[in-house]
Amino acid sequence: MKIEPCPFCGCQNICTREGSTFRWMYAGCEDCGAQAGEIRVQTIGTGSQEEWREQARADAFAEWNRRTPPPPKD
Repeated sequence: MKIEPCPFCGCQNICTREGSTFRWMYAGCEDCGAQAGEIRVQTIGTGSQEEWREQARADAFAEWNRRTPPPPKD
């Protein structure tokens, strides 16, 4: 998956971090601290904890890449 650069500072160094609790994760910019919305990490069901965290990581990057396009310049 291609991870878009930070829309504020242009940094390419985007990482995932633990959110408000261990059940949440978000993607954020290492330089300016911008962050996307939190994604819930699966905690029960089929699969392993490692698989759940990897899926949440992919979802967090997808959330990071989802943004409103800039307004057209006149």
